[in-house]
Amino acid sequence: MNAVILDLDGTLVETAHVHKIAWEISLKEMGINIPDNLDSLMGMRTIEIAKLIGGEKWKELFDRKNRNYEELFFQLAKPTPCSNELINNLTSKGVKIAVVTSSLMKSAQLSFKLLNFYPEVLVTGDQVNKGKPDPEPIIKALNIMMVTPEHTIGIGDTLQDIIAYTKAGLKEKYLIKNNNLKIKIDEVGKYGGRVIDTLCDLISRI
Repeated sequence: MNAVILDLDGTLVETAHVHKIAWEISLKEMGINIPDNLDSLMGMRTIEIAKLIGGEKWKELFDRKNRNYEELFFQLAKPTPCSNELINNLTSKGVKIAVVTSSLMKSAQLSFKLLNFYPEVLVTGDQVNKGKPDPEPIIKALNIMMVTPEHTIGIGDTLQDIIAYTKAGLKEKYLIKNNNLKIKIDEVGKYGGRVIDTLCDLISRI
């Protein structure tokens, strides 16, 4: 293993539920029904979700969601268990670290401030043409780090992460259980992903 690619929301910081709440509030404010498949959309870029469920009002929904997320962030967000320990462990071993997130750069910076960690390699949703589950952001991170997918581990908390890692050629992929999102665990296995409870489970493995 030469490198690790980490998702951000729900992986390094407990913010997946903050995003979900921000979507629910924004949809209610606009009188739009909350879709049954909202959980399965988590992990995609905000702009893509807004276009999928906002219809002609997607731009207003996009703006509202981002505004509501920023207001909720410091009330509800916190680091995930062992996030800093894992980062320190990888750094001490000389393992390259990239963070690939569907969030906008502005939202990602809030999380890094909370973690007191700023990755050398960062790919955000507003830096790519296609977000997860498309492999574009993963491939971009691999190219920046100058590593091969065969020697890179991918870690995330949504099926979008696992699919993107698989399409990019990563062989070893881990999904962290997220009690705030309904994810079909059997789907993770179809893409060769392994399910773990927390990042703490990985410290002794990698």
